[in-house]
Amino acid sequence: MRKGMRTVFCASLCVLMLATASCGNGQKKEFNRLLTELAADDATIDSDDWSKIAGFLDSNKARLKEFYDGDRINVDAVKEYIEDFFEGRRPAREIKFVGIGGKPLKVKFYLERSGSMTAYDSPAGDGSFKAAIVQMLNNLPDNDNRIYVVNSNVNAYPQGFRKFLSDPNIFEATKGIGDPSYTDFGAIFDNILNKTGDDEISILVTDMIYSTRNMAGVNPQKVFAEAQGMTNAVFKSEVRNKSMLIIKMNGSFNGPYYAYNNSVRQYNGRRPYYIVVVGSNDNIARLTTDKSYIPFARFADLRGYEDMYLFETDDVYEPYYSILLNNPDIRGRFQPERGQSTQITDIDNVEVDRNSGDIRLALAVNLDGMLIDEDYLTDAANYEVESDDKITIREIRKISDKDVTPAEKKYLDKATHIFILEMKEMKNDQEVRIKLMNRLPAWVEASSNDDDTSVDARTTFGLKYLLQGIYNSYRKNSEGEPYYFELKMKFKD
Repeated sequence: MRKGMRTVFCASLCVLMLATASCGNGQKKEFNRLLTELAADDATIDSDDWSKIAGFLDSNKARLKEFYDGDRINVDAVKEYIEDFFEGRRPAREIKFVGIGGKPLKVKFYLERSGSMTAYDSPAGDGSFKAAIVQMLNNLPDNDNRIYVVNSNVNAYPQGFRKFLSDPNIFEATKGIGDPSYTDFGAIFDNILNKTGDDEISILVTDMIYSTRNMAGVNPQKVFAEAQGMTNAVFKSEVRNKSMLIIKMNGSFNGPYYAYNNSVRQYNGRRPYYIVVVGSNDNIARLTTDKSYIPFARFADLRGYEDMYLFETDDVYEPYYSILLNNPDIRGRFQPERGQSTQITDIDNVEVDRNSGDIRLALAVNLDGMLIDEDYLTDAANYEVESDDKITIREIRKISDKDVTPAEKKYLDKATHIFILEMKEMKNDQEVRIKLMNRLPAWVEASSNDDDTSVDARTTFGLKYLLQGIYNSYRKNSEGEPYYFELKMKFKD
């Protein structure tokens, strides 16, 4: 090839390469803008975000081939790109992926239709029971959801989800399905725990009153022992993979109440009932982070809500946390170890305050998006601190305007509360671990009775025995005492 022709050829090749690179860079810039729009604020890519990302990639497949394996999107390659993109921004962000590559969750809804349940939706009542159920189910995405009526058996409801929600009296509409004189809790819990699939959640509405086929003359302690035996038989190794949320509700009750000894009395007043939600650990965590399910997971907004408790084995949540550097509650001196940017977990040169003779640190933590009651989350007694020197949680308070200074804003991120940690001294370098322990809350004991021949608005026959049996199974399958999350830090003198 002659020199002049070679020069023209090379110039043309350079123009072509620049044009191609420019096109590719243009698509990457658009992609980056989309990622910023979707995740810059909440640092989360959920299933809705992922569908938008997949749609963009498919529309620009020819120019973004590095994100594909053949004709299919390489999920790991896309996630790695997103992580690197946000790590390179200022401030850097750690992105959470929720429900990525997974399917929309299918819901199995189980309604206990026993003789003791029908009075919750009586024409003489205030409608709070039906209103809470309808509100909850209407907040679910309209997927392939199923309804079952449970009592002596688990029976499919033949009319469909929409028909169930529109029925003026849900117990009249389900009349004749199963035997309402007896509730087989063994079969019910086996279904919702062991037969809930990876892309499913199960919901049970029940009064949680354990009963046997013939209760006449039966000692209540025998019933409680049988209830715990049932949980031992059903709640086995599967609890390592499944979480169970118990929500205590309260609604009007107008009708016959059947006590443990088969006596019946008319009762018109308030009565507790319970919503039980079961799913894989990932799916339960997904409920409060995936935009599609957040409205459903706002259980505290339901009419009649009182309390909730989440059974799980270990470490279902990973909240954001950071030590603050400039806060009115800080005492003593320290500095962050090098190499940390917007999240401070390791500190050096820790010294006691000369005036007070102690050390106080302010730890910002995001306690949002957890299926744990606010009172439990903010009670310092529910936390355990593991450290060489004694560290106590002096206070847990909500973040106020005075905490959000320009210097601290980048460390606060999405934190909702500040933990004030106090030390009298620090003798040596040490790792510090703060765990929110998973223990049966006090409301379980307060909501239980051993004799329901006298009906009240607050308690449920034998509740603590049933829930204690479930808790024992979860504890047995955890590594030590169960906990919800763990915050890890390093302190050096």
